[in-house]
Amino acid sequence: MQTEFPKFTYTLKQPGVAYATLSMNGNKVEFDLTNISNPLGDMLEGLVGMIITPSHIWSEDNVCHVIWYSESSSYNWHIRRIDDKMCEVQITESVDFFGDDTETEQLLFSCPFLQLIHCFVSELDHFMKKSGLLNYSQQWQKDDFPVTPFLFLKKTLIDNGLWKNNTNAGKNILADEIKLLLL
Repeated sequence: MQTEFPKFTYTLKQPGVAYATLSMNGNKVEFDLTNISNPLGDMLEGLVGMIITPSHIWSEDNVCHVIWYSESSSYNWHIRRIDDKMCEVQITESVDFFGDDTETEQLLFSCPFLQLIHCFVSELDHFMKKSGLLNYSQQWQKDDFPVTPFLFLKKTLIDNGLWKNNTNAGKNILADEIKLLLL
């Protein structure tokens, strides 16, 4: 029986550059991402799409393809809902030098779909409370933080009893920004 769940980390290193990791079963993939694309928005919207269009219940493919770009390669995510509970995640790295596109598998695993969502939401929840929407916008310098899909996924976790409110979060820049909206 599998006891480990995926673990995701995300930080902004410098303007327009992020560092992320995904770990599972002792294997870890590191991503140096650029703002050429919108990795967080694409991932969260893809996961939402897999929930609101549950084609797996009609024995059809329920798949999400997301590409994350770095300076010299791309990371191709292939997430497939196996059934209501489980999903399969495959990450390949593609390096295209001189027209020779070679893909190398970086990570392949199965896990509960809600645990995959949880690994992204828990990290991004902590990240946003620490940095805030304004700092994210200034640091990432392109796309805004994907608030709507983030909240949809967080509500999905709450509805399934997988999210508990942590009132001892310490300094919460995001809460301060929300208070500004209410002034």
